[in-house]
Amino acid sequence: MPTAGSLVQLLYEGAALDPAAVAVETGDEALTYAELMQRVELAGASLQRLLPDPGSRIALCAANHPQHLVAYLAILVSGFVWLPLNPANGRSLNSVIAQKAKPDLLLVDPESVEHAPESDRSRLLDELRIEVPRFKPTYASPDSVAAIKFTGGTSGEPKGVVQTHRNMLGVIENMQVFFEFGPDDCNLVVAPLTHGSSHYVFPVLVAGGRHRFPRDRSSGSILAAMRDNTTVAFMPPTLIYKLLQQPGLSPGQFPALRHLTFSAAPMPPDRIVEAQRAFGPCISCLYGQTEAPMTISALGTGEMRDPSLLGTAGKACGSSRVRVVDDAGVEVPAGTIGNIEVTGPIVMQGYLDEPELTDATVRDGWLRTGDLGFLDASGYLTLSGRASEVIITGGFNVYPAEIENVIAKIPGIRECCVYSVGDPYWGERIEAVVVRDANSAFAGADILQTVRQELGPVRTPKALHIVESLPRNAVGKVVRRDMPEFIESLQEQSDVQSV
Repeated sequence: MPTAGSLVQLLYEGAALDPAAVAVETGDEALTYAELMQRVELAGASLQRLLPDPGSRIALCAANHPQHLVAYLAILVSGFVWLPLNPANGRSLNSVIAQKAKPDLLLVDPESVEHAPESDRSRLLDELRIEVPRFKPTYASPDSVAAIKFTGGTSGEPKGVVQTHRNMLGVIENMQVFFEFGPDDCNLVVAPLTHGSSHYVFPVLVAGGRHRFPRDRSSGSILAAMRDNTTVAFMPPTLIYKLLQQPGLSPGQFPALRHLTFSAAPMPPDRIVEAQRAFGPCISCLYGQTEAPMTISALGTGEMRDPSLLGTAGKACGSSRVRVVDDAGVEVPAGTIGNIEVTGPIVMQGYLDEPELTDATVRDGWLRTGDLGFLDASGYLTLSGRASEVIITGGFNVYPAEIENVIAKIPGIRECCVYSVGDPYWGERIEAVVVRDANSAFAGADILQTVRQELGPVRTPKALHIVESLPRNAVGKVVRRDMPEFIESLQEQSDVQSV
């Protein structure tokens, strides 16, 4: 699939493969490629009338539905810059993002108005259906800005990541290499379009496939859609766990499903195996971040059948190159934990209005991801945690992920998070919070003893807390820094079992 042209060129080429084929569907309607492109052009013409200056920034705050997808395409096809705002962020964080990015227009759907920033330059999505005589697509250059996406808002000051058309073309190419999309593919849009799901929009449409929206976010609706010839579905591990709670799942119910892909957070090996038993040998994973979207590395469905690879993030994707370096930027030998870096077309242009931070993060084309990990001799990447999350306890550097990996292998453990709290003796005291099955035979003391046997006393948590569920941010991630306050609140209510 060629990616040397532009997003606009690729979209029109995909739409021309079969204009009568279904491009987008929900439980209530289906849009052919011809109908989709008509809506995109009408919306694009409305946007061009509202904002005659090319490169204007348009914030889009909406739930998942076809009109959101139409508006997203219209923004990019019209030559504007897309600023996604997740309604789940809430008005406060979205307002901070808007203050930093200064959008020229805010598009919002009715159900997201209360979560969007207040603005005198806002329009409801339905207002983009106004008939306008002519539309002229904008074939932006590869180095033109396509999107500004914010990261870090729940764990620090939000940073605007500037992504170019070249970045997006690079992701499309890497996605096609990994998924090999074709006209028979049906992608189930479950995760927010403001985040990871957006990266599936162009690759599927360029290949002539279709996007399907479930009737609602319930497990029943999602599973019903998956059974109905869905071939590809992307979701965070937490949603997969929720689906696994439904009784009677078996691979025969999902004959067309060839990729159930998780990202945003790791899945313990035993949960991957559980998902394979329920859905078939279709589980795969992607590793990426806002600064290098989705496709730093990937582990395919075939590789997932090898138990020794289940704890890895796979190999570098397509045009991406991955290396592990020490603090001086020198590559380290295979098996040595260091700083993970990536280079390739997917690497961001930089941070919005933060040149010093950009220079510190991207050096000679290599992006320092902030993640720690190691490459094995075969090129498989294993993540060890965030560099900023290294715990220094009693003078030793401890990576939370190495403890979490041991706990996650214990039968009956659903999830775990290792964190630190200040301590006058240790400097930082390691603690852990776990979610376990109700019938788990492992008590808290047993879990700690297992860690001690595997990793020794220094890396054994000084306290372990058993809870019913872990708190998550707007995109389903567990925020490590929130754990002390979370556990303290539960202890005040006696809703936690601590050891």
